[in-house]
Amino acid sequence: MFSVVFMLSWFLCAKPAFAGSKGDWMKLLSDTLPVCKLSIPGTHDSGAIYGGCMLKTQDAGIFSQLELGIRAFDIRLAEKDGKLGVFHSHAFQNMYWETDVLPTFIKFLKEHPSEMLIVSLKREGGSSEAYASLVETSLSAIDAKPFFVWNFCQDLALGDCRGKILFLHRDAAMNKYPGTACDGWKDDATCLMTLRGSNGAEAQVLLQDEYQYASDEEVGLKIEACMRNLHNVAAEPSSSYRWAISFVSATGLPLGTPEVFAKQVNKFVSEYLKQRRSQMCGIVFMDFVQRPEGLELLDCLISCLLYTSPSPRDRTRS
Repeated sequence: MFSVVFMLSWFLCAKPAFAGSKGDWMKLLSDTLPVCKLSIPGTHDSGAIYGGCMLKTQDAGIFSQLELGIRAFDIRLAEKDGKLGVFHSHAFQNMYWETDVLPTFIKFLKEHPSEMLIVSLKREGGSSEAYASLVETSLSAIDAKPFFVWNFCQDLALGDCRGKILFLHRDAAMNKYPGTACDGWKDDATCLMTLRGSNGAEAQVLLQDEYQYASDEEVGLKIEACMRNLHNVAAEPSSSYRWAISFVSATGLPLGTPEVFAKQVNKFVSEYLKQRRSQMCGIVFMDFVQRPEGLELLDCLISCLLYTSPSPRDRTRS
């Protein structure tokens, strides 16, 4: 079992993080790499810029996050004005999925075809029927469908995802959905979860989504949860095609705001990764990526990946 005291030893010496251009950082990776073997920086509640200190989780907008190098997004939606509004809890974020977020993703992929995006979609209140209908309408648009991953498999390769979005549906949306449906995603827990494509293919996921704490004095418990899951991910054999998702975000209201947790947890996890530079991390969702601690963690995740990845010369994309 990891302890916070033990992990403090990793702060003593740090290796430099990735310092290159992040607009097209995935072009440095081989097409043959399974997506489940990547370390992918993501943002939790990616659109939550408004709502006060208790609900705000990001400073940067979606496009800015893409430019920074973020490739996984946690989008929370609810019906508003006949469209899907982006929400965090009750707080509307002054943007819509159909007219703001999805077009931004597609525009970015057109301009950066070497990149792929992972987008988690979750209903944030409202009618489940309205949510499902609106999601199906937006994802069935003829001009958008070419930018989605439709055929899922556990060993899905990066080369099959470049220029596309892999969706993680946390709520039922449509029968023939792009990406995967999430089965067994337990609330505020660490668990083994299943991704299931509409083609019936499945993959297991080591999921850590522990986010609710009594106060900011329990930040050490969150750090331990992160370390345990990252350690378990790294311990997977090379033959394994298990996926991994870790949330380094948390809250302990009223004093333990997302910002308070992010400042400490982002820093701790990045320093840990600097000492385990070859570690595969999976998808890591963070708060406040534009703050110094968030930028450092983002750089570390990309560095972990590039440190062990095959040369682009090894690509065999057909």
